[in-house]
Amino acid sequence: MLNKMHKKTLTAASLVHDGQPIATQAVPKDFAWLRDSTGSETQTMYFHLDNGCVGFVQIAWAYLALTTTIETNAMFYVPGHPCVFETHNGHNLKVKKDSYEYECKGLSMSWDKDHTRLSVKYTAGKERDPKGVAASFEFVRKSEGYKIGDAKNHIAEGTAAHYFYPAGEVTAKGEIGTVKFESSGVALFIHAHSGNIMPYNVGAEWNMNFFTGHREGAPKEDKDRVTFHILQYRTPDNVGAVNCSNAGLTEDNSLKAVFWNTTVEHFEMVKDENGSGYEIPRRVLFTSTGKTVDGKNIKAVFDARPSLRLHDIDVLGEMPYVIRRIVQALITKPFIFERFEENAKISVEIEGEEPYNIVGVAFHEHTLMK
Repeated sequence: MLNKMHKKTLTAASLVHDGQPIATQAVPKDFAWLRDSTGSETQTMYFHLDNGCVGFVQIAWAYLALTTTIETNAMFYVPGHPCVFETHNGHNLKVKKDSYEYECKGLSMSWDKDHTRLSVKYTAGKERDPKGVAASFEFVRKSEGYKIGDAKNHIAEGTAAHYFYPAGEVTAKGEIGTVKFESSGVALFIHAHSGNIMPYNVGAEWNMNFFTGHREGAPKEDKDRVTFHILQYRTPDNVGAVNCSNAGLTEDNSLKAVFWNTTVEHFEMVKDENGSGYEIPRRVLFTSTGKTVDGKNIKAVFDARPSLRLHDIDVLGEMPYVIRRIVQALITKPFIFERFEENAKISVEIEGEEPYNIVGVAFHEHTLMK
């Protein structure tokens, strides 16, 4: 039995018994809202559209110091136009139909009964400012969901969990200020939950990316869409500074491999020119190992250069006053750096097969909670 008084970090992968699979299938109940105890919870859809638009929409819930907050967060980048990031108070969160439907002011998400189709309607920006954003999405899940072990990393006396639908087809229609767009593409859906732990105590540093592309050198008619994503964080020093990671590879909308060991190395550190005071990397080397769905060892190396700045998020500046005061007493400057990579390449090695590269574009998110 896990010692509830441990003060270190035990990852979900480390708690899997010998002989049992480390990666397991995530099912619809894993994506249900919990909203239990002190902590936070998010439901997020990241997307790459064929017109070049990239971004995410998110409902975020947090319960800290007897205060509940609901926020909508969204980012949209259309090439040739400024990136737009919006965060708004979502007021009351309404959850219906066994968590198949949930909505707050400005954002609603609704799954069908089979949990294969998700309808998303984002209106928070336009409701507050004619120059804001409004968009609707239809996400059709094509791949199975996954999680690592039971998904729960045990950090001090709390837990943090992530569940993934790694790929699905998405159609989108929206308006950013006066710029209208309509396109299709691919999306990634993640449910994140932390319980009995303040969200800023889960990870001191985070790295996330979402890549889409195809095999390098493949004939045009054989260029099946490939996606790859990583969500990695390092727990704070006082709980062991442990690396926690999830990663998935899909091909032609089917889950091909899951990775539970990703190392991250930062190179070419430069001082942020936009006022955060942090040094941020121009180059990030991700090395992920895991298993294919048919049990072969697999390694993916992503030598990333996320050079295009999309947006920097001053987390304290976006928080409600009461929550901001609590967090500010414990961490000085939490920042999120949103970047984009236009010529991304990932090398893939599968046991018993010829190595190959995948090429495309990638969205990057680097978070510092220090």
